[in-house]
Amino acid sequence: MGQTMRWFRVWLLGAIALVVSLLLTQGIPGKAAVGSGGAIAPLAQGNAPPPALAPALPMVSGSFEDPQGRFQVGIIDGYSVSSVGGNPLFQAADGSLAYTVAVAPLLAASTPEAAMVAAAERTFGDGEGFVAGDVQPIPGGGIRVNWTGRLSQGAAPPQPITGKIFARQHGAEVFLLLVAATSAGEAQVSDAIIALGSTLIVP
Repeated sequence: MGQTMRWFRVWLLGAIALVVSLLLTQGIPGKAAVGSGGAIAPLAQGNAPPPALAPALPMVSGSFEDPQGRFQVGIIDGYSVSSVGGNPLFQAADGSLAYTVAVAPLLAASTPEAAMVAAAERTFGDGEGFVAGDVQPIPGGGIRVNWTGRLSQGAAPPQPITGKIFARQHGAEVFLLLVAATSAGEAQVSDAIIALGSTLIVP
């Protein structure tokens, strides 16, 4: 438990360093609409602005194989791959989204779903502000868990982070695919967990 706690905190600290670059680019005001004569064009009255589309998630273009042979998982194009505490860590270049896979023992519980949720809480619950939320069963086995947390950096106020966990039981173990995002990457979390969940292969 102590090693897992340290791993998750180190993982968060690694994400913090990448989040700094995001903070420097956020909050830039948009340019005003300008007509052909250089004057500001009037905005249409009564029409709501079109909904902002989520940025497209890069394709999964590679595969990571666990050195211990426990699992394989896809690598999103352009993401860096590192290892923290024996677990892989995949991160976007701008720090907006990261994911990892952890393996935990499956202890007895009232239902298989409850056992997987408990495993996720044991594995990640010592992280900063980690709170498990809604649980959805996945056709074909496994569950998807929404979660929230926060990133702390020095004296600055903590930043909220959100994510999802895809949990799949295999024998006496549960494989936990965790996706985490800052506000800049939050819109990609659902696409990421769906795309990556389909690549998680357990021998």
